[in-house]
Amino acid sequence: MQPKTKSRLAPLILLARSLLSLTLAQLFLLSQSAFAQDVASDGDFEEGQSQYQLACAECHEGALLEAPQRTALALFPPERIVQSLESGIMATAGMALTRDEKRQVAYYLTGRRYDENQTDTASFSCEPGLSPGAKLTRALAWNGWGGEVGNTRYRANETTLTKDNVGQLQLKWAFAFPNATRSRAQPVVTPEVVFTGSQDGTIYALDSDNGCPLWTFNADGEVRGSLFVDTDDEGVPETILFGDFTAHAYAVNAQTGELLWKTKVHDHEAAIVTGSVIAHEDTLIVPLSSLEVILASRTDYQCCTFRGALVALSISTGEELWRTHTTDRPRPTILSSAGTQQYGPSGAPIWASPTIDAERNLVYAGTGENYSSPANEYSDAVLAMDLDSGELIWSAQLTRDDAWNGACSRNAPNCPEEDGPDYDIGASPILTQDENGRDIIMVGQKSGMVYALNPDNGGLIWEQRAGSGGTMGGIHYGMSANAEKLFVGVSDLPTNNPYNVGPSHPGIHAFRPSTGDILWRRDLSNQCEESRFLCWHGISAAVSSTDELVFAGSLDGILRAFDADNGDILWETTTLQDFGAPNGIEARGGAIEADGPIVVNGKVYVTSGYDKWNEAPGNVLLVYSLNGE
Repeated sequence: MQPKTKSRLAPLILLARSLLSLTLAQLFLLSQSAFAQDVASDGDFEEGQSQYQLACAECHEGALLEAPQRTALALFPPERIVQSLESGIMATAGMALTRDEKRQVAYYLTGRRYDENQTDTASFSCEPGLSPGAKLTRALAWNGWGGEVGNTRYRANETTLTKDNVGQLQLKWAFAFPNATRSRAQPVVTPEVVFTGSQDGTIYALDSDNGCPLWTFNADGEVRGSLFVDTDDEGVPETILFGDFTAHAYAVNAQTGELLWKTKVHDHEAAIVTGSVIAHEDTLIVPLSSLEVILASRTDYQCCTFRGALVALSISTGEELWRTHTTDRPRPTILSSAGTQQYGPSGAPIWASPTIDAERNLVYAGTGENYSSPANEYSDAVLAMDLDSGELIWSAQLTRDDAWNGACSRNAPNCPEEDGPDYDIGASPILTQDENGRDIIMVGQKSGMVYALNPDNGGLIWEQRAGSGGTMGGIHYGMSANAEKLFVGVSDLPTNNPYNVGPSHPGIHAFRPSTGDILWRRDLSNQCEESRFLCWHGISAAVSSTDELVFAGSLDGILRAFDADNGDILWETTTLQDFGAPNGIEARGGAIEADGPIVVNGKVYVTSGYDKWNEAPGNVLLVYSLNGE
């Protein structure tokens, strides 16, 4: 599953600047008290409160760790809550509510009425440097999740940023996503334009100099992963490829934002695309995950029928080329203790970006746990599939007999007999060479373990423990590698029990690619201040590296540059703060989660804000450069 944060400054920073003596909890209680007095006799408020208690409170008041907490929901626009209940992440819960009741729940949670005649109110108070309609001519500098098809997140040719000058990094510009409480779609960068997605499904082409929009495109659902850009022979962007929360894949003209095609890639009601897509020649590879792992927490939900998959589409037409599932078709098994029909096998979702191996004509994907019994041999595994046909060539299972869903957090009837440990592979497999020139696949797991595999057959080369692991990690997304070092970000939240093993190591650590030997460790200290949101200093988000530096953002919102040779902290800044209204939208940072910083030609790009798992919400893309120039 997805994986978690703090606050050096209060997440409601816009209010806190004028009320510095109050904690976030005090502010929240004051605002809710004042609002409750205003609407004490309001029937819609009372009905919304009643429906929330019946349909939502059990999960959102702390029982289900995966669910955003009540304080985070209060920051949502009412339209977001209604959309979630009607067609989004909570549509199954919303089935029991009438149209009016959904709007009443949104009113109760946010204090704002749902606008039946809503229009796009975003007003970007800036002007892009590029003239309208100007053709993009500069080649890509960072593409997709890992910067290249091997997903190394390593910039070998970065010479602008060095150990000597990294301390001069300052904010160059910030972009605030409208109607967002999380920001986790990693950007794709050229010297002219930054392409990125957002929580409300808008794709943005932003001017690289100042963050002003050149064009936008509206997808049907949240775009959570990185975009992938297909280019011409000169490396200039031609087609933007991505997936969304409605399990659609898209191709959009990179020059204009015009839709070229849209394809439904999974027919399950809970299917989503969270992992970043990747492409090779005319083939787009789309990873499929789902929300069924959360829906299973409901006692009356028939668990479970989703099965993970990789789907290959033609970049030219959007037509399906092949599809490979990670489990057999689910069949009825037993009745739960509550009398609800169970199905299995299921799950084994693919949360992260696949990795292309053009030399072997393979694509590698890491899978998650099964949702229901029986657990199968392709969960918590690395799968190698033929790029042309999708045929499974080899598999390497890292944890056996792992079946888990949201019901296990609550000891509810749908929890399978295996009951965890929920050791997904959330970090993309890294294909690189070690210092001896040997091809190697390196894999991080929520168990806290790192593995090196032989790309020819999936055979184990070495394994090493990086952290204590657990249902919240362990290693979520955070790895980068070159031939000399593997850099591993570890979250190791204190909520990991009972599946953690040994001492925790929240921070970043370096390993030797050929042997797995630990080169250095940098456990981070807890700099959290009191906050109603979960505060933790571990690194869940992906990390990126150059020859001299490692960049990592932590769950407490702090962005740091580390010395690649010894792990010393050379620069840091907090993103959990108010950034004004740079593009006409109030901007605030929060937790740094999932997609981490990327380094491109002397600039560092990072998103900040994550409202799930009771972490600090935020809505910004931040760009840092030397002296802010």
